[in-house]
Amino acid sequence: MEDFRKPILEGKGTTDYERYLRTDDLLSLQTPMEKLSHPDELTFQVVHQASELMMKGAAWELERARNTLSQGDYGNASRLLRRANGMLVHPIALLHVLETITPYDYHIIRAGLGHGSGLDSPGFLSLLHIAPRIGEAFAAQLSSQGLTYDDVYRRHEEFFGLHDVAERMLDFDEQMQLFRFHHLKLAQRIIGSGVVGTMGTPVEILQQRMQHLAYRELWDLRNQITANAGTSPVYRKTSD
Repeated sequence: MEDFRKPILEGKGTTDYERYLRTDDLLSLQTPMEKLSHPDELTFQVVHQASELMMKGAAWELERARNTLSQGDYGNASRLLRRANGMLVHPIALLHVLETITPYDYHIIRAGLGHGSGLDSPGFLSLLHIAPRIGEAFAAQLSSQGLTYDDVYRRHEEFFGLHDVAERMLDFDEQMQLFRFHHLKLAQRIIGSGVVGTMGTPVEILQQRMQHLAYRELWDLRNQITANAGTSPVYRKTSD
C-alpha cells in the first residue's frame, strides 16, 4: 500500500507541499533573525515580498486577459481581469500592516535599504506596463466592430461582453488608484508629508501620480453621459 505521507516530488523538504512550493527557498529569503537591524524588519520584508508575489500573479493574469481580449474572448478576459483585481486587494491591505511600524523604528530599518524605494517595485512597474496594452486591445476590438465607448455603455445589453470587460478594466484602474492613495498615506504617516523620501523623491510626487488614469476614456465617458442626461444639478433647468 502506497504511503501518502512520503514525498514523491524532487526537491528539498519533508513533504510534497514543501517541495512543490519550494518553501525551504521561500522562507530563507528574509534576513536571518540574528542579523535584523530591528525586530520589525522581518515584518517590513515579508510584507514587501508578499506584495511582489501578488503583483507578479496579477500581472500574469492581466497579460492572459489581454491575449484573450485580443482574440475576442470577452468572457475569459473578464474572468482573468476579475482574478487579477482580486489579487491586488492584498498588496493594498498589506500597506496597513506597515503602518504599525513607528517612525523611529522605520528609520532604523530604512538605514539598511540603501537607495531602495517602493517606486522601484518590479511588480508595480509590471502593472503600469500592462495597463495601456490592455487599453489598446480593448480599443482595437471597438474599432474592428465600428463601435465607440458610448455604444458599449448605451447598448450594454447588446454588447454585454465588451461592457463587462470595460467595467473590469475600470476595477483595475481603481485598484491602482487605491494602491497609490494608501501608499501616499503610509508615506505621510511614517516619514511625513513635507520631507524628501527615498531616492530623493518628494512625497508630493506620490500625490501627483495619483492623478494618472490608465483608461481615461472610460472615466471621461461618465462625464459625457451625465452631461447629456441633464439630470445633474449643474445641468438641470430651474423654473421661474
